[in-house]
Amino acid sequence: MKPNPRRLDLSIYPHTVDVDARFADIDPQWHMNNVRIAEFYQEGRISFNRSLWDEFHLEREHGHRVLVARQSIDYLSEVKWPGAITVGVGVSRLGGASFSLALALFQDEKCVGISDAILVHATEEGPTRLPEKLREVLVSKLLPENAR
Repeated sequence: MKPNPRRLDLSIYPHTVDVDARFADIDPQWHMNNVRIAEFYQEGRISFNRSLWDEFHLEREHGHRVLVARQSIDYLSEVKWPGAITVGVGVSRLGGASFSLALALFQDEKCVGISDAILVHATEEGPTRLPEKLREVLVSKLLPENAR
């Protein structure tokens, strides 16, 4: 399935982070191992979450957490070593207890992969409604309508 062409444009993502590829990340074909590529997306999610906490002074309620419930990855091109990778991150959907992130990897200004992650706000009892302050912050990081 072809991705939405807007998702291939780094400028639509409200958050970006650069990650350096390491020699240890390559496979026998001299491109990035698929497990490492999943870690690049994880770096993007973590960087995005930290930036929200820092920028908006969010406080985590005791016993509350955000969990990854699902993640999909589409490989569009080889990711090569050496080189830097830019991860773009934006919110693509808001639900009652969950939200979705749209992520993309860029190398040499070319989109080399996209990923979608569903995150769920939960307590020990299970999923629970997103806190209003977090919801407001996530709305400010939504991708353009035609890229979701």
